[in-house]
Amino acid sequence: MPLPWIKMWLEALDDPKLTRLSLAERGAWWGLLKLAGKCAAGGKIISGGLGLDIDEIADALHIKTGQDKQTLESMMAKMEERGSLKWNNHALVVVHWEERQRVPPSARPEAVAKRVQLYRARRKEMAEPPDPREVERQNLLSISYRQRKKELGRDLTTEEKVEIGQKIDKELDKKYGG
Repeated sequence: MPLPWIKMWLEALDDPKLTRLSLAERGAWWGLLKLAGKCAAGGKIISGGLGLDIDEIADALHIKTGQDKQTLESMMAKMEERGSLKWNNHALVVVHWEERQRVPPSARPEAVAKRVQLYRARRKEMAEPPDPREVERQNLLSISYRQRKKELGRDLTTEEKVEIGQKIDKELDKKYGG
């Protein structure tokens, strides 16, 4: 099973909302996005259906020092001011999460599994079981060609191959009735 992931857009490298953040604040931003992805609630930072407060978010991001918590709070205030974060019913929400992180229905595991199942069913329907007579014919031809080549010490001519094939066909006609 593939690991969960989030999309990280290349435009973020030059996005003024982010470039005006300190490096530490950008790290907090990316941590917050990963937390939103882990919550799997459309960009809401929640647990058990309830929004997390700043202390709970800091704990979830494994923030241990007061300085790092201040960096997180500073980033959250700046990104809220810039329209990338908002508080909604006591839950922090990453704005435009669904548009940026949406996984198309056709890429969801259950859809992929169904598509593979249908593909395999079609392949199975299309594949006819091999004709036992043809399989035996090909095996006998291969063996006979090798034996005759060894006897003659050279490659077989087309006429010799045709002759061997006709001989095998007569034997198989007797065996399979034809």
